[in-house]
Amino acid sequence: MYDLLIQTNLTMYAEEGMTPGGTERQILTVATELADRGVDVAILHSHAKGTDRIVQGVKHLNMYRHHYDYSKVRLFCNQFVYVGNMHYGYELNNPQIAPLSPIEMNSAEQSYLWFHNWMHTRNEMPKIFNSKAIQRYVYNNVYVSSEKTTHDRVIPYMVPTGFKEISSTKREKYLLWSSAFGKGFREALLTYIALYERGLNREFYVCCPPQRVKKDLEIFERCIKDLNVNNYPVRWLGELEYSKGMQMLKNAACLFRPTMPPETFGLVYLEANKLGVPVITMEGDAGEEILTDKNNFIIRRHHNLKDIQNWLEDIETKQTKVNLKQFDPDTICKKWISLLEKK
Repeated sequence: MYDLLIQTNLTMYAEEGMTPGGTERQILTVATELADRGVDVAILHSHAKGTDRIVQGVKHLNMYRHHYDYSKVRLFCNQFVYVGNMHYGYELNNPQIAPLSPIEMNSAEQSYLWFHNWMHTRNEMPKIFNSKAIQRYVYNNVYVSSEKTTHDRVIPYMVPTGFKEISSTKREKYLLWSSAFGKGFREALLTYIALYERGLNREFYVCCPPQRVKKDLEIFERCIKDLNVNNYPVRWLGELEYSKGMQMLKNAACLFRPTMPPETFGLVYLEANKLGVPVITMEGDAGEEILTDKNNFIIRRHHNLKDIQNWLEDIETKQTKVNLKQFDPDTICKKWISLLEKK
């Protein structure tokens, strides 16, 4: 029996041509840090090519072979709870995620939903949130009853050991988009064009991590190709490996994310501020728990294009810092271990 079993349908293996995103990297970070402290932890997923393996002390288990393995605590990442014998009453904003069955939920002494996204849910089992903002969203969402589940808790995001603050001395003038298309790129592009038409003299560089859905790349390319007919300085860099993406981010004037939806937590926000690069994004998301430096710009209801343009005038001269202590692995591991020890 495992101390902790994490069930996810997310991508975990970069060496198999799949690139973990921010949520996947958080899962791996938590699992690795707990394994280093003697916790018997496993991740259950389907990207193991039929084989089990151990990576940095963490057992990676093939879902089809180990689906009902028993554990003290089981975490279900971004999934829904099955209720009764029907899917009645569920607002599935992602039809690819199936509700959990009672057999799955009862395959551990304790089961939790582990949320990294803005999701509609019910209150049949306790939840773990990686930010207070996501907790507020779930509690206030119209699909959640007013009665909160007991034992819900917030365990903050954890940064990997050695995640240091570094400021670049080679900041340039370009704005950078460094996320998937579906995270609001169209709105960011429209905002940039409006600013450019009003005299903003900055290039807009666009890149993304390697994508699971390759058709999104075609959408990026088509949008930017159409724009370049009108000679807008929008540069498509394509898919970038993590190290190359971080190099582009380190040299950018800012991370340009004036979009809805914003990042649900925003590891890229943390990375940008860690590199000294300011971020512009919308209010109301978990990123506000990271972007506490005054040189960032949170777009609120009263702001307009002129406010954004004024902020961008000398943005490459602004340096940011992020309080990494609130994401410290030692402190946060104590919260996880407390959860595992709970009777």
